[in-house]
Amino acid sequence: MNPEFRKLASETLLHKRGIRINLQLPEIESNEEVQLRSADELLRRMVALWAVTGTAQSRDAAYFREYIVHHEMESWLSDLERNFLFNDARTDEECAQFSCKREALFFLAWCAGLIKQIEIPSAQANLKTIVSLFPQDMEESVKLQSAIRMRSKDAILNWADLLYRLHWAVRHASLINKPVPANLDVIAVQEWHQAVNWMIRYNDEDNWDSVETDT
Repeated sequence: MNPEFRKLASETLLHKRGIRINLQLPEIESNEEVQLRSADELLRRMVALWAVTGTAQSRDAAYFREYIVHHEMESWLSDLERNFLFNDARTDEECAQFSCKREALFFLAWCAGLIKQIEIPSAQANLKTIVSLFPQDMEESVKLQSAIRMRSKDAILNWADLLYRLHWAVRHASLINKPVPANLDVIAVQEWHQAVNWMIRYNDEDNWDSVETDT
């Protein structure tokens, strides 16, 4: 699908859902302009998110920290993730922020073909179907790695375009003090947008902590 048709398809879907459209938002990159993250990069990012979201939800980093160190995966973590995982003085706010990253993990799991289908997010992500793919005890992440079946560039770019426009609608509603449209889950929209921009190397940014979500 070319960028013009992709933009039209997103706008049509948003219109059907009663979500405000900004016709001035430009088209996103074409298939030819984008190089997706590799399966190996995706594996590393999902393991990093698994470790920090698990820590955030359990409030105990002992297992995840031991796992990362045992397998020499410290370089898989971003700076913010590393500081969170290896600092025992975590605040409630930090735990809440990293707990939200389960949404990014969910979207990346879809990119990896671990989740069959996703819809415009109106509720928190359910990771139960993929939990068993992640490491148990100190085992290697072989099960997760072998399960990855990368989505097509076309499919991922379709979501990149849609999330770009969904995120604008969420931000616009906030700016004008209106309710979030169509019961969208604000956190999911934000996290999915960051995740998809990382997947398509938006602005050639390789630092997970610095991936932008412009609208």
